[in-house]
Amino acid sequence: MTKSEKRIAELDLIIKRLYEDSISGKLTDERFIKLSRDYELGQDNLKGMVEVLHKDVKRREQKKNNARSFIAAAKKYTDLAELDATALREFIDKIYVSKTSGQKGRGKTDKEREIEIVYIQWKSV
Repeated sequence: MTKSEKRIAELDLIIKRLYEDSISGKLTDERFIKLSRDYELGQDNLKGMVEVLHKDVKRREQKKNNARSFIAAAKKYTDLAELDATALREFIDKIYVSKTSGQKGRGKTDKEREIEIVYIQWKSV
């Protein structure tokens, strides 16, 4: 990632020099257009790759933090005799609750709701 970011900066300088050479008459307009287009295309590709790498690094850091959180929570409860609400909450990351669904009947309402519990991710990176 660092190499790609460095190359992006180098390409900026190269494009600037190409422009200056074009202005001074060292390069024809056609040659300037071709070279600058090629360099800019390469730079765009590198920027896309750097963005993907940034996202991957962020995802890996999040996994590492999740593992640390899980280990810290697990260490607190190594001698736990009974699972209580406080201990359980330590291991829950998110809870999703769906909208109610069901049919209304004679003064009675039968509704269903789906609940998804997402526990802390503890798998290593």
